[in-house]
Amino acid sequence: MKHETCNKKGFTLTELIVYVAVFVILITTVTLFATAFIKATTKSRIKKEVSLGTYSAMKAMVYEIKRANSIYTPTSVFNSHPGQLSLETSQELPEGEQITYIDFYLDGEENHKRLYIKRESRNSQLLISENLKVTNLEFEYLASASRIDLTLEYDTPVSEYQYSYSLSSGGSIRK
Repeated sequence: MKHETCNKKGFTLTELIVYVAVFVILITTVTLFATAFIKATTKSRIKKEVSLGTYSAMKAMVYEIKRANSIYTPTSVFNSHPGQLSLETSQELPEGEQITYIDFYLDGEENHKRLYIKRESRNSQLLISENLKVTNLEFEYLASASRIDLTLEYDTPVSEYQYSYSLSSGGSIRK
């Protein structure tokens, strides 16, 4: 009588468990790496947006101060947050005018203030990204100059992605 041997091909239960365990470890490692990479990239993008937004807004305000004839004190708010700066200027005049006014001010909900520039006879323009909010805006009156303290923050409820950036600068009126 012939003895027939069984030539079964396949995986044993132990081999299958080892393969699944290795696969789960690899997938978990890749997922954790991808998640950490996405978070780091997002944080980096937020920091860049906040710092560039702060710098850009500050640059625009200092530029207008340097071009102005004078600081218009009746409508300016100094040494407190939220501040407002009004400038009297001969630049970019409305038709038929010899002097015009520019205002830098905050508007929006209490915890979501945005920085605007308003030129006389024109619509207000947002100076910062919709993703940013102003947490501090103060102007200090210095005769024919102004000092500006500006702090912007990324507008998100997720504490992990919150970032703020402060910048101080000043501008003198060139007559």
